Amino acid sequence: MALPRALRLPVMMFVASVPAACGTIGEPPHDWLLLPTAAVVALDNGYLKILAAAAAVAVYALVDPLAPNWSIQEARFGEERYRIVLRMKSLHTGGDGEARQVFARRAAQLGSQPGFAGYEVTAWEEGIESNRPISQRVALGEIRLHRLPSPVAAAQP
Repeated sequence: MALPRALRLPVMMFVASVPAACGTIGEPPHDWLLLPTAAVVALDNGYLKILAAAAAVAVYALVDPLAPNWSIQEARFGEERYRIVLRMKSLHTGGDGEARQVFARRAAQLGSQPGFAGYEVTAWEEGIESNRPISQRVALGEIRLHRLPSPVAAAQP
């Protein structure tokens, strides 16, 4: 049984909103789930041409504004030293000056582990890797974690 044309848009909007309402707190928003449904509705009602819709989906997939700007890789050297490597998305819409903030946030998380009182930055560098076809911003930092003093050593004179 086919729906009357007047009910198609409200039913499609309801169906499109159900996945968005099923998100949980703490996860990134899933607004991208609405994009295919909205494109189908717009094409069905004649608002978009197929070529324009395909171009919009391709641009959205490449830029993906909801993805984090920086990816973090870390390597542990011993119990107190870490190297943190940050790589920026190749196609991005901002976040050029965030490298130091992202690094400091991750270093603070590592420095707040049980048994540690903080951290010290021992090396920091930023640069651009000239990959083909698009260059990519990178940052590298090393930290040394400070251990909490043992209670026995603090109690002795």
